[in-house]
Amino acid sequence: MSTARLTAAEIVNELLSALGDDGWLTTSTTADGPGPVPADADLATIAEALRAHSRTGVLLEESNCELQRAAAAAARAQVLGSATDPGVLYGELGSALAYLVQARRAWTLDSPETAS
Repeated sequence: MSTARLTAAEIVNELLSALGDDGWLTTSTTADGPGPVPADADLATIAEALRAHSRTGVLLEESNCELQRAAAAAARAQVLGSATDPGVLYGELGSALAYLVQARRAWTLDSPETAS
């Protein structure tokens, strides 16, 4: 297990990966979702996409709540920008990713493929 810490740019890439053409979030809300975001999307676009996916009605309420939290953290990171303490900005990005991971976990645990 690696103990290397993701950089802020790597965290943003992870968020974008979930929202890209083949991202888990985009593919799980295909019919009702907002569609993929561009690979160079800014944090404001990421936050809005996370909110939009949470409102599709396709995912479980637990996943939707986590996506709302991820969106709020991404929006706070966008507002903070690079003019703030890098640790605070990193914390908000990390929070956004952690909430996204929890949303996926809730979705995956309840998906028909994993239900027992």
